[in-house]
Formats: sequence, structure tokens, C-alpha cells
Amino acid sequence: MKRSIVYIIIFIILCSISNYSINYVQGKQIKEQSPYYLSFASIGAIYLESRLDCWAKIRTSSTKQELQDYLNNILQSLDMTLDPKLLTITSTDTTTILSYDLSRPEQNIIITIKSNKQLNESYLMLSIVCQDKKICLEQYESKLNQIIGLKWQYYYLYTGELPNMIALDDHNQVITVLLKTMKAQKVETYSNNGISSVTAFSSRLEGRIPGLSINGKSYNLQLAIRNNKDKAKTYVYIGSPLILGEY
Repeated sequence: MKRSIVYIIIFIILCSISNYSINYVQGKQIKEQSPYYLSFASIGAIYLESRLDCWAKIRTSSTKQELQDYLNNILQSLDMTLDPKLLTITSTDTTTILSYDLSRPEQNIIITIKSNKQLNESYLMLSIVCQDKKICLEQYESKLNQIIGLKWQYYYLYTGELPNMIALDDHNQVITVLLKTMKAQKVETYSNNGISSVTAFSSRLEGRIPGLSINGKSYNLQLAIRNNKDKAKTYVYIGSPLILGEY
């Protein structure tokens, strides 16, 4: 009888430890989830792709060899090696441009490096587009920051879609949910031609994404919703600190 009681006590202790371990792992997974993917989940949106655009400026023109050295440094920082077949070089009297386009099943990487003798400047531009949500774009930021002498500017864009197109009047409701999930305060709003957009400052991104200050207002988040009547779908965009280009 005593032995049975001991077995029961041991069983209870083991169950408690197991439950604690499961809860700890689940809590850790929730904590580590990207706020962007959590935002899509909060409105029932399907993740489509993520994109990182970044650039750095050098206040001097560069020779073709120096541009190639910059390219090699970027690739090495990303744990990649140069494939000469993917490299294109074009030159004029005042500019030299190196273009490197790497397409993989899980992601596309485009690197453009340009030197302008007339302006006495060089530019390094990098775009990474991926459809696999397991790939963390922020890892590339930490790797690029290891290149000495370059100060990069980073812009992120996450795209998702709602299964069905929603009415324009419902855009604000979706944006409200996204703002709540991102713990963000609205700064400015815009609506035109089936597109609703809002800029905001998110406390979830503070310290994670450098914000911008424009005309005394601080931003580190932009949300946009666009209806596509031809496909009868609604697309959702989450950009940080702002959305670059058209959407």
C-alpha cells in the first residue's frame, strides 16, 4: 500500500513537471513569434511574402574593383559566395553599376552597387524577398551590420491576403485590430481608390526597428489595406518603419 502511494506521488510530480515544460515551451514559442505574423493571424489573413529593402551610401566614388570588393563583403556577410554568372556590370563615363541577382526557391536576393563620379558618391542597395515565413529577415540585418564602414537603412514589408474582399467601410475595423495587435498608436490616416493606410508608432517594435521622425511626428509602422476587385480579394500590408513604393 505504501509503495502504491509512493508511485502515485511520483506520477503526480512527473505530470506537474511535464505540464510546466509544455507551458514553458508554448509560452516561449508565443513570445518569439513575429508580431507581423501574429497581426495577420489576428485578422484571419494568409501570409504571402516578406521583403527587406536596405541601402548604404559612401561619400566617395569607387572603382570597379572597389565595387566588386563591396559585393564580396556583402555576400560573405550573408554566408554566400560569388557566382560570376549572376553578375552584370555596366559602365558609362560617370557611372559604374554592378547588379547581382540570385534566385532561390525560398527567396530572391538582388544586390545593386553603383558609383557616380559626377556626384562623388557610391550606393549599395540590397533587396531580399521570400515566401517562407520560417526565414527571419532580421537575421540579415544583424549580418550586414557586421560590415565595417557601412551604415545601412532598413525597411521591412510583409504582405498577406484575406480570403474574401471586404467592404471599404470595414477597412478601419481591420486596421483597428492590427493596431491593437501591434500595440500601436495611430499618427496619420489616408484613404483613396480602395486603399486605406495608417501610419503609427508601435511599442512592440520600439527598440527592434529604428523609427523615423518627420515634421515632429514619430513613426515605426505603416499599415495598408487594398481591395483587388479583379481577384475579389483584399491585400494587407505591414511595413516598418514605413512602406516603400507602391502597394
